[in-house]
Amino acid sequence: MPDRTRRPGRTLTTLVVATAAIAAGATGGFYFAGRSTKPGTGSGPEAVGPAAGDKVTALGRLQPAGGVVPVYGPPGDRIAKLFPLAPGAALRVNDPIAELASRKDRLLEVQVAETQLTEAKTARDAAERAGKQKIRAAEAELNQAKANKVSDLAAIDAKLEYLKLQTASAAKQVARLKGLKDKGVTVADEDIERAELLSAQAAAEQTATMATRDKTRTTYEETEKSAQAKIDAAKAELDEALARAPIKSSEEKVELAKQTSELTVIKAPVTGTVLKVTGHAGQPTGAEPILQMADLGEMTAVAEVYESDVERLAGWVRSGPVTAEVTNPALPKPLRGVVRSEADITRMIARNQVFAMGPREDADRRVVEVVVHLDADAAATAGRFVGLQVTVAFGPQR
Repeated sequence: MPDRTRRPGRTLTTLVVATAAIAAGATGGFYFAGRSTKPGTGSGPEAVGPAAGDKVTALGRLQPAGGVVPVYGPPGDRIAKLFPLAPGAALRVNDPIAELASRKDRLLEVQVAETQLTEAKTARDAAERAGKQKIRAAEAELNQAKANKVSDLAAIDAKLEYLKLQTASAAKQVARLKGLKDKGVTVADEDIERAELLSAQAAAEQTATMATRDKTRTTYEETEKSAQAKIDAAKAELDEALARAPIKSSEEKVELAKQTSELTVIKAPVTGTVLKVTGHAGQPTGAEPILQMADLGEMTAVAEVYESDVERLAGWVRSGPVTAEVTNPALPKPLRGVVRSEADITRMIARNQVFAMGPREDADRRVVEVVVHLDADAAATAGRFVGLQVTVAFGPQR
């Protein structure tokens, strides 16, 4: 006969297998039931996705129209001083935010560059004074040569006039004596010879004086050329000295040093409101922002519209601006906004960046970003909740 005694181990194994099968079936049914539920039919932020009827619902975030601006410092430096700023503080463009540890070194470089510029200017001024003095000395030499030339030539010319008269008078005396002798008048030969000697002497002296005049004129002309050459050389030396003085490069070094020193003061890149301050004294710069700020004057809600709803929403926009209602329990009241044109609808489908909180919601959706421009009164409220996850409901114009 077969042994009908029941084994406790086999019974326990059968019970465990049956329990596991029931649990797996329940889990699968829950998953497929959740996947088969159409998102977009509910009213909370967890119920978003493909919509039906005359309403499109999507998740989104409140963002400034100009975006959030992170303010960084240059890599390789540290914050030496952080100006007293807190979230909500208003900043205008170029308002100081922080000073870097390298500021002292950069200011010292400015002083060195300014000292070099001063030295270059001093050397240039000294070279200019010396050069101008050489020019004046050469010009004085030229003027003296010209003046002496005029006076000396005038004296020689006066002497030549006298010698011309003396030569003519001596020649007349010789002619007169010879004429008397030819007429039979007794004239001693010694007198005629003496008159001829005086005439020859006067003529020779006149010729010598003319030669002296030519030599004097030539000498002064060469002296004038030499003086003029000295003037030209002095001017050339002056120009070279002025050109050699590193004034322009020194000025550029000063300007560059000042610009570099200005970079050691981190300033507000835009006018706006401080959202968050993360920097502190001693913190290295470059890796993390010192603070985040934004212009909260115009706020938007960036909604992630399900890909299957985009064309319907775009059709509404083509007929005119589409109104939107933005809600979240954190908001004191629903916010109103509008999609102005198709330019507010991006042309790229991407994976969602905003996730619903429900455990049954689809965490991996393909969406298109749509910008909702909030009304002015709504922007004032939204500015207090930058980055808040919201539900955006779009509806066509009635």
